[in-house]
Amino acid sequence: MFNEQLVKQIKSKFEDAVLRVENPVPDSVYLSITPESLTNVVDSLINQIGARFMTITGTDERNLSGNFMANYIFSFDKEKNFLILKVAVDATNASVASISHIIPGANWAEREISDLVGMQFNNHPDPRRLALADDFPEDMHPLRKDFPYDYKPPSSPEAEVKMKDPPDGATVIPIGPFYPVLEEPAYFRVFVEGEEVVGCDYRGFYNHRGIEKLAESKLTYNQVPFLAERI
Repeated sequence: MFNEQLVKQIKSKFEDAVLRVENPVPDSVYLSITPESLTNVVDSLINQIGARFMTITGTDERNLSGNFMANYIFSFDKEKNFLILKVAVDATNASVASISHIIPGANWAEREISDLVGMQFNNHPDPRRLALADDFPEDMHPLRKDFPYDYKPPSSPEAEVKMKDPPDGATVIPIGPFYPVLEEPAYFRVFVEGEEVVGCDYRGFYNHRGIEKLAESKLTYNQVPFLAERI
């Protein structure tokens, strides 16, 4: 009943946006929507309907539909239901609007998809790479289906992530990349003016080794967590 009411509510607001409705399991509804309507639908879900943003996943479905797919996952905690917005992204352009101005927490999810799948998020506030190594070639994306699992790309030092400059008058306090309370290496640049922290920058994911490609291609279901837990 909740799913039916939710779909009806969205359709009443964005009649031309909804392309397809799927309800594969009782507690989840999948809405395929047009890319042009994405930001308006997300804004309504968050600020009017009361959804909670969870994450975004990006997949390479070019062998199936000719497109990439961005899946925006929301939950309704009280009702224990999930809504997944599916947006087909044209492979010739491979870009879609960023929702980070609506949901700041979407920032990292969009950057990770940009790194691994190669989809771009227009008007993203910080489009620097997130998960890939500093010398990983900029035009290669390891979770695309045509990227071989055993390929070792050449080092590209020019792709190194540039850290942010501090505000005028601020001092930089570097922390890391190794720090006793952190489980993995991370580098922080904390910007301070006297005793006040006025900003910061971050670089992490140093332990990222591209095991997602192995997980989707060569490893068995039981081998995936065994390898993941060792990194």
